This record gives sequence, C-alpha cells and structure tokens, in this order.
Amino acid sequence: MHRLIQILVVDSIRDLIRYKSFILLVALLLIADRVLRSYVKIRPEGFEFPSSRELGIAADWLFLQAPNLVSEWLLDWRTLLVGGCLFAAKQLTSMWPTMDMRKMHRSEGGRWRILKSLQSLRWSQFVWDACAIGIVFGIGGVWAGAGWIIGREIWIQSSSPFSILLPVGMVGVVWPLAMAGFSYSSKLAVLSNGFSTKLKLFSELLKSRRVFWYSWLFYLARILISLLFVLLIPILSLLTVENFFLRILIASISATPAYSYVKMASFKFFLEVYRPYPEVATEYQRYYSRQFG
Repeated sequence: MHRLIQILVVDSIRDLIRYKSFILLVALLLIADRVLRSYVKIRPEGFEFPSSRELGIAADWLFLQAPNLVSEWLLDWRTLLVGGCLFAAKQLTSMWPTMDMRKMHRSEGGRWRILKSLQSLRWSQFVWDACAIGIVFGIGGVWAGAGWIIGREIWIQSSSPFSILLPVGMVGVVWPLAMAGFSYSSKLAVLSNGFSTKLKLFSELLKSRRVFWYSWLFYLARILISLLFVLLIPILSLLTVENFFLRILIASISATPAYSYVKMASFKFFLEVYRPYPEVATEYQRYYSRQFG
C-alpha cells in the first residue's frame, strides 16, 4: 500500500512537469466554451433532488419509451457519426497522450516527444482500441440490460418510482470497471505485443482479483476527482463567468492539473497493477529498474 501511495501521489505529481500532452485539454476547453455559451442556458433556481413524481416520469420513460427510441437511434446514421466522433475524441485525449507517456517511461523521444508520439501511432493500435472498447460496451450492455429487465418488471408489477434506482445503481457499481477498461484499452494498445497477448492482459481485469479490486477502487476515486475538477467546476465557470479570459483561466486551472494528474496517475497505476505480468515488465524494463533498483 505504501508503494502504491508513493506512485499515485509523489511520483505522479513529480512527473507532471515532464508530461506535456495536457496542453490539448486547453484547446478542448476553448471549443467547449464556444459550444456551451452558444447552446446551453443555466437555470437560476439551481439544483434540487428529483421528487417521487419526477422519478416516476423518468421510470416511465426508461422502461416504456426508451426501447423504441434506442431502436431508432441505432438505425440512424447520425448515431454512427456521433460514435465515430466520440471515438476520435478518445484517441485524441487518450491514445496520443498514452503513447507520449509510454515514451516518457521508456526514456524515449527526447525534446519533441509529443510529436514523435503522434508519429508512432499505428492503425493496428486503433483497431485494438476499438475492439477493446467494443468488449467493454458488450459486457456492460449485458449487465445494464439485466438491470433494466429486472427494474422494468418491478415497475410493471408495483409502479414504484424507485424501481429506476436498480438499473441506475447497477450501472453505477460497474462504472469504475468500465472506466478501467477504457483506460487499459489505450495503455495496452501502445504495447508492442500482438492482439492475443493484449486480449489476455485485458481479460485480467475480470479474471484477477488483484487487478479487479485495485482497479475498481482507483477508478472510483478518479471518477470523483474528474467529476469535480474536470467537469463540474469548468462547466460552471464557462457558463456563469462573463469575462472570456477569466472563465478560460478558471476552467484551465481547475481542469488541466486535475486531468493531467489522473492521466499520469492512471498510467503509473497501470504499470504497478500489471507489474507481475512479464509482457508489461519487459516493455517497461527501464522504468521498473529505476523504481526497484
């Protein structure tokens, strides 16, 4: 545990100075500012917890209306377009920085490491990442579908508005593991191993108790940190602060260090939790030799 704290706190913060890919986030914040200021209006009355009546309306929509809407969305070409854009955004904010961190932890790349990282990306890595994401969505979809079926039966039998909490809770419980899957997909993608080896390592998320529970706890903490500093505070500042430079400054000060930290800590956590596996140990031999002498 002491070793893990050393990696996640001391080493991660120290290496932020060497990690430059978070500059991309500032550009994304500028884009988000334009979108939010143009299309989103914040409600002055603020946030309130939903009432039983509102939960009932949400449950009615989820269990009775949502299936038809989902069917329509799946058959709509715009859904594929949005999915493609989201995948491209993930590659920009995940795969490229991950390759940058791979080179950093292997002491490669030199001064222009971030540009060399982009040049080092290969189509096979994107294919693997897409397959891994598909696996996460597939397993998560089965789990969420089971929660939806059970919740729907409860809703039909009792009309209880709280039946919606079951599928929502089931999704919430596995969300840290889904985040781990999304994160590990890009970290395994940049390894020099083949597809089958990456798949074997990826499956350890569910097969190994150590990887499973460590990942669940770490990514739960990452979700909470990201929600506060990378999502809520930047969005509120972009929506409520009138001065352009001030709101970009506030959003950047909140989001950029937090985003950079969780990315760096996630990579170091990956190296620690997968340290017993020779495929990863060989890839990052220089890093492990520095850490363990």
